[in-house]
Formats: sequence, C-alpha cells, structure tokens
Amino acid sequence: MTRAHSDLSGADPLLRLTNAAMMTALIFLFTFLIKVPTVVGYIHLGDAFILLYAAVTADPLALLAGALGEGLADLAGGYYQYLPATVIIKALIALPVFLAAKKDAERGPRPKSCSRRVFLSALPSVPITLGGYFIVDYLLAGAYAFPALGTNAVQSVGSLLVFAALAAGFDKSPLKRMI
Repeated sequence: MTRAHSDLSGADPLLRLTNAAMMTALIFLFTFLIKVPTVVGYIHLGDAFILLYAAVTADPLALLAGALGEGLADLAGGYYQYLPATVIIKALIALPVFLAAKKDAERGPRPKSCSRRVFLSALPSVPITLGGYFIVDYLLAGAYAFPALGTNAVQSVGSLLVFAALAAGFDKSPLKRMI
C-alpha cells in the first residue's frame, strides 16, 4: 500500500501533534472570534476548517481537532450546556471526510483535497449538525429547537460550501506541496 504525500497518519508524531494543535486553534478562532450573531445563536465557519483538515491530511487527529476547537469555543463563549454535544457532533462531521480522504490517499500520491468522494463524504455534515443540535436544543429548551434549525442550516451549508472552495483552492496552492 502506497501512502500518499498528504496522508499524515504515518508522519512524525511531533509534526502530527503540531499540525493538530495549530488546526485546533484555527478552528477555535473561526468558531469563537469570527462569527455572525443571530437571534438564536451565531453562524461561524469553524466546520469548514474541520472538514478541510480531515480532507487535506487524512489524519484521524482531525476528529480530535474539530471536537476540541469547537468545544473550546463553547466553553469560552459560555455555552457550557452544548459542550458534550459539540464534541460528539464535530468529531462525527469529520469522520466521513477523514475516511474518504484516507481511501483516496491509499490509491496514490497527492490526491485532491476536494475529490468527488471527499466532497460527497462531507455532505452528511449538514444532517449530522442539524439533527445533533436539534436534539440538544429540544432537550434543553423545547420549541427553541425549531427556529434554531434555520441558523444551524445556514451555518452547516455555508461551512460546506466554504470547505469546497477552500479545498479546491488548496489543491492549486503551493501549500499543498509543503504538507
């Protein structure tokens, strides 16, 4: 089995941890600091970076980076009640993308970060996010869960589109050769 250049799962452990830490921080920043407040929460692009990290590196640490980055944003923002759900939901949205990217990486060197397989594997991030937060919102606040669906839909679909654009751009970028 040939390991692709962008597959970090066999790379130096210090490099993998450093990349995971940097991506955790980036995910936190794009979730906590760069956001659009709404009546029922806020919209952010942190999910786009979770998906991008999983797609570019095919590293299982993407699941952890997503869970920690957005979990820390909940903690810093005072949304403590969402922390357990966020950790689970964000790991789950990265899982299919990681698996698809890993499969692409096993087929040969330098796979596309936004191959058809990877993009299609990112689509479940929308229902995972909507369903996961709907359940949590309903348990916490009942009817609030219904208007929150709109905000969560805009955020998850927007993150999916931003992910696709970033991944396509990354494939053409000289940065790809450095990873």
